[in-house]
Amino acid sequence: MSNLFAAAAVRPTMQDGFAALGWALTLSSVIFLASFEQGMLTAGAPVAHELFHDARHLLGFPCH
Repeated sequence: MSNLFAAAAVRPTMQDGFAALGWALTLSSVIFLASFEQGMLTAGAPVAHELFHDARHLLGFPCH
């Protein structure tokens, strides 16, 4: 019976760390785009602004 629970104690690997880092960067990028991007990344075109417009208001970020 003790061997059944031994497999549950898995140590984190380097690959798990890279996956966590990837998720952290992805979430940070989405938060930046939804809150602060005002056309810097799209050379002044309001593409990202319009895509995230409703999300900004829902999250309480003023955009205009």
